[in-house]
This record gives sequence, structure tokens and C-alpha cells, in this order.
Amino acid sequence: MEEYPDKNLLVNVEWLALNVSDSNVVVIDCDSADAYARGHIPGSVHLPTHMYVKSAKDKLFVMDENEFSSMCSGLGIDNDTMVVTYDNSQSLYATRLWWVFDYYGHDKVRVLNGGWRQWIKQTNECSFSRPNIRENKIFTTGSNLDRYADKDALLEACSLDSTLVWDVRSDGEFAGTETRNNARSGHVPGSVHLEWFNLMDRETHLFKSEQDIRATLSGNGIALDKAIYTY
Repeated sequence: MEEYPDKNLLVNVEWLALNVSDSNVVVIDCDSADAYARGHIPGSVHLPTHMYVKSAKDKLFVMDENEFSSMCSGLGIDNDTMVVTYDNSQSLYATRLWWVFDYYGHDKVRVLNGGWRQWIKQTNECSFSRPNIRENKIFTTGSNLDRYADKDALLEACSLDSTLVWDVRSDGEFAGTETRNNARSGHVPGSVHLEWFNLMDRETHLFKSEQDIRATLSGNGIALDKAIYTY
């Protein structure tokens, strides 16, 4: 597996194959219900909500503390659980869920590098049944609120030389030709654009190497010595 500076963000297929049966590991399939039904990692549970983990009260935001705590408890997750997220979408949804766990103070969460594509390629193991959910597990949210920036913080960031705003959306959204039903189109003034999947190997679904990622970021004006705000 490619080595990265922070070894607490990803796991590879080899690690998961050895630990998937561990009673303290919960693997979450973040793709659609139809995709989960067509086959998933043995023992994995399915994310029982929208893949973006949005709140039922306001679809602009992620689940609130009570919603997220209830969902996790229902998946057999408590604060001692190691959570592994994966998808078949170049880790788009898996990393979103990782972010929400991190936001709510749970650092025992990893993304499966390469997701479903690498799992099925390397192990050829597939399940069609739903696992038994561990009962009586209570997840209590903490907080890591510096992961989130509100509108005022972003406006301030736009005026500081020490910060950089990175638009990770599609070319069309950045250019304003694709609205995706938003009230307004375009991008944050002064933001730098690089669509998220440029950091992925689109054939293997693995994250690119650290060297390649650094080169891609540098080549697109994303300076790692600045405080970076993404959207």
C-alpha cells in the first residue's frame, strides 16, 4: 500500500481482510441500497440514509448530534468501535462519512483505499445478506468543530493572504454552466478550482501517491502552507 504522512486515514484491503471479523470493527457500505443488495463486503452494514448523511431537518447540513448518534447506535457502533467506510464511487461517499465521524469527535474511523473495486479484485469475496447488528451499542457524539467553517468564516478567509479557498466541484459548477438546482451559480470569488477526483486513480479507485497528489495540488495553485477551505 502507498505510504502517506498520516497513517490514520486509510486502510488497505489486506488489513480489512484480516480484521473484518473483529467484533470491534464495523464496516459501512456507503453506496446506494441497490448497489448494496447486488453485493457487498461480508459483514458490512449499509448506511441507512442518504449517502451524503444529510439532516432530515435541513438538507443543506449534515445530521445533527442526535440524528447521527441514533444512526450510529442503530448500526452497532459505540465510541470504542473502529469504523471502516467504503464505496464503489472513488471514495466520494466514504470520505464524506469519514468527515462526519471526524466532525463529531470519533477518530477511530478509516476509509478503505480503493473501496469495493479493490476489495472484489483482491479477495473475490462477496455477500448478499445483511449482518447481525450488535445490540445495545450507544454512540455519544463529541465535537471537532474546527472542521467546519460557516459563511462568515469563509468570507473572512477570502480576504486573507494566509488562506486559500478550494472549489472541489465539477468544471460546470465552477464555471456556472451547471446549477444542480442551486439558487445561484458560479463560485466563491478568488477560489481555486480542482475537481476532487483528480486526486484519485480513476481506474483502480485508489488514492494517488503522496508525490502525485502534491504535484497535482501545486500545479493547480493549491499551496499547502496556507489554511485551506474547501467546498
